[in-house]
Amino acid sequence: MKEYKLKINNNNYTVVIKDVTDDAVLAEVNGKKHIVHIDTIENLSTAPETQPSVPVSAVSAPAAARPQQNTPQATTQPGTIITPIPGQIISITVAVGEQVRTGQKLLVLEAMKLENSITATMDGTVSEILVAEGDVVNQSQPLIVMT
Repeated sequence: MKEYKLKINNNNYTVVIKDVTDDAVLAEVNGKKHIVHIDTIENLSTAPETQPSVPVSAVSAPAAARPQQNTPQATTQPGTIITPIPGQIISITVAVGEQVRTGQKLLVLEAMKLENSITATMDGTVSEILVAEGDVVNQSQPLIVMT
């Protein structure tokens, strides 16, 4: 049994690997049990990368300069919250015009059967919501614009 203390998008997670078989892992995430089915296993290098492969969040230029919503590796400016991983929008917890604080939950993204809270990276006002509940989003896709 292994325990991992992780921080993802400023959210703390305790992951305990309870059991591993040839085709599944029983993991407990913050006390909730999950069965993760294994399709394939690759041996990945543990050497640190020189740069992160995906920015965890970024933020936005005026609407005319903002990249298209479906651009997977879009370059964004401060003010735009982007998705760190592909998934489906489960819920949006803020509204246009709402003032938010750094770390406040903006929406919930389901990826690989896990719910991930996407949080504000700065204090500001929600000026645009670019997605709706039920939308499937790509990695690095703009989600919310804040000013």
